[in-house]
Formats: sequence, C-alpha cells, structure tokens
Amino acid sequence: MTSPLERLYERLLAAYGPRGWWPLQSRAGRPGFDDNGYHPGDYSRPGSMEERFEIAMGAVLTQNTSWHNASRAVRELQCAGILTPAHVLARPEQGLAEILRCSGCYNQKARKLRALSTLLVESGRGEWQSVGRDALLDVWGIGPETADSILLYACGRPYFVVDTYTCRLLERLGVEAGGGAYPAVQATFSTALPAETSLYQEYHALIVHHAKLFCRKQPSCAHCPLLTFPCAFGADSHL
Repeated sequence: MTSPLERLYERLLAAYGPRGWWPLQSRAGRPGFDDNGYHPGDYSRPGSMEERFEIAMGAVLTQNTSWHNASRAVRELQCAGILTPAHVLARPEQGLAEILRCSGCYNQKARKLRALSTLLVESGRGEWQSVGRDALLDVWGIGPETADSILLYACGRPYFVVDTYTCRLLERLGVEAGGGAYPAVQATFSTALPAETSLYQEYHALIVHHAKLFCRKQPSCAHCPLLTFPCAFGADSHL
C-alpha cells in the first residue's frame, strides 16, 4: 500500500510531468536538453565533474534570490571561464564578486563559492562528490538546504531537499511535520519514501513547480490539481 506522500508525488507527476532538474546551462539546446538546460526524464546527469560543479555553484547562487538571477550568474561565470573549483580559487574574491553582481549579495556569494571550492579542491578531483554532509555544513554560508541540493543534484545522493515551498505545501495539506523544522520535514519525506535519488530529485522539483503556479503566498486554488487531495492525509496526519 502506498503512503500519502507517494500518492501526492503521483498526483504532481501526473499533473506536470518530469521537470528535468537541476538545469545544466552548459548543455542548453543540445540533444536531450531544452533551451534552458532542463533534461526531463534523464536522471543520468550530471555526467562530469564540471557539470557537478555547475550545479553546486547554482545551489549557492540561488540563495536569497530567484533562479532567474542565479542562472544569469552561472552564465557569467561560464563566460569568464570559471568551470571548476580551481578556477574559482584562481580569481581574487573581489573580481569574482563583480561577476556575481546579478545574483544579489554578491560579496557574500563570492566568499561562499571560494569557501566551497576550497573544500572541494581539498577533497580531491574526481572524489569530491563523496564529501560528507557535515563537511558541507561546516563551510561558511552553506546551510542544510544548500548542502542537500548539492548532495542530491550534484552528487546523486538521496538527501531530500526542504525549502519554503515544501513547508508551505505540507502545512496547507494539513501535515504536521515538527513545526516546519528542517530535520523534521526532511524525515517526514525520507521515512515515507524509498531512498531513491531520482525520486527525491523529481519530487522536490515538482513541489517547487506546483508552488510557483498555485501554492503561492497568496494561494491560487481554483484550478489546483491538489484541490481534492488533502482528504488523503486526514486531520493532524503525521504520515
């Protein structure tokens, strides 16, 4: 018997189809990728260390800004030839910050990218995808959401990513998950779902897509595909 969270995933997937996260702008327009680098249904990416690092950079740069701004910053880095942790460390911090202006908080983000790059270089080329979660969380400016985004999308490891959209959706579906605390919400998903990287990737992407369309701060419920779904959880559900 499937759990309510598994049924929720099935409903979202039926409504929107595969989302193709995390987008790889370096592959945009190539076979299997759309013009923005999304790759729906292909869970084999990233396929190289450069692609892994592109995702890791994006996870940092999307902090406190829209993906539109973060993706612009990723493109600027790529145009400047900054494709690896070593490339980041070869740039003075102020010069790096200038490239990142469009992402907001650019001085802080330059420092964060350099701190992350230091960890990855010290972990060894070809091996940093096995870096531990605790090591990522010890990096200045890397919190649980950013760390888990790197682990899930760049490193292919099953850590469910929790963000504002996730917490908002659970609350509106009547799911009690530790008051919205990150570890509790993450555990809510990880205990109800198989520990499969592709499932976690797709689920998180579907939640984000749904939240942007319907489950906004001011919800737009009229045509929401989950309009009849909360009954599957019941009052005070802990899943």
